[in-house]
Amino acid sequence: MQFTFSLPHVFEGRSTDLEDGRALRVLLDCLIEINIAYLQSNTVPTLYRSGVRYGRTQVWDSIPALYRRRYGDCKSLSAALIAEYRMQGIDCEPVFRFHPRKSGAKDFHILVQVANGFRDPSKILGMGKNENSR
Repeated sequence: MQFTFSLPHVFEGRSTDLEDGRALRVLLDCLIEINIAYLQSNTVPTLYRSGVRYGRTQVWDSIPALYRRRYGDCKSLSAALIAEYRMQGIDCEPVFRFHPRKSGAKDFHILVQVANGFRDPSKILGMGKNENSR
């Protein structure tokens, strides 16, 4: 099953960083919980063994949709990795960074924070080194 979220004013320059952060966190938490529920009743390869690669999308894919598509960006990749880590008992949280555009809109990038630092599944799975700094 795939869910698509549409946020008409968030991240487009008409919202504050606080509003954007709240919306992003709610969506991430929802997707992480959907992924955990999926992993509790399905056996699938780990994200890094799944064959999934980095590629930009407009959708927030759950694990089965991400694995079928075979690519995803930071929101889907991070949510999948966090669900996997939490199922293994590893404490982790999503963290995000906003990158303003000249138009006033914002891009964001999501990382996974663990006890000893950060993991960036997008970079591990093929994101270019300068792509998230636009």
